Amino acid sequence: MSESNPAPAPRRRPGCFGLMALTFFGAVIVGGVVAWKFMDSGFGMKWLAEHFQKQTISHSFRENVRRIASTQGDVLELATLDTEETVTKYDTKTLFNDAVYLGTSVAEIRAMVVFRYHLKLSDEWDMSVENGRCTVIAPHIRPSLPPAVRSETMEKKSEAGWFRFNAAENMAALEKGLTSILEARAAAPGKIQHVREASRLSVAKFVQNWVLKEQKAHEYGAIREIVVIFSDEPAAAHSAEASKQPATLKLEVRAD
Repeated sequence: MSESNPAPAPRRRPGCFGLMALTFFGAVIVGGVVAWKFMDSGFGMKWLAEHFQKQTISHSFRENVRRIASTQGDVLELATLDTEETVTKYDTKTLFNDAVYLGTSVAEIRAMVVFRYHLKLSDEWDMSVENGRCTVIAPHIRPSLPPAVRSETMEKKSEAGWFRFNAAENMAALEKGLTSILEARAAAPGKIQHVREASRLSVAKFVQNWVLKEQKAHEYGAIREIVVIFSDEPAAAHSAEASKQPATLKLEVRAD
């Protein structure tokens, strides 16, 4: 007598709990994909930033005072000069006594620069009064260093030669030496000449106030004009002859 195999047990279908779990995990996956797409879009990031994101920006400052000095005392401010300065640095390289040219790197900085000028009150002065004319031999004009570079106007340009790879280094070297270059320009005769007449007027007004108010003008008689000659000008070579030179600038004096 042969034994028959028992019939397989019927497969159990997932219950309500299983269906709910599968539905929940499916919803999480779909929701995650939708959220990622939403966040990946520009609108999503904007919405998040407006509703949930908080940004805090702070600055810190550190101060280490080494020296405080008066700017008055021995200095008489004369004039300022605002100019657009362009400083260019060329770096050329060759081989075999210039037989092989390897190219030129060029770095250029352009910016508005404020040059200021003054003279020292403690330097030698000479003043004489004759026939109502006050002739002043004033100290020479000095640049106030360093010049002020207006950083917001600064423009930089650099390029490397055909066999050069040092454009960044060339620009860095120019930036490092920019202050000393501008200081040398501030003292150049051409720059001094630009501000000479404005400086002459400043000195004349200073002397006018000093003569009329501090030294009592009646001690010198009636002073009708003030002539200013700087010590580095030809007319100042012989102070005795200075009053006979044609006046470069006359300031009419009126007692208020």
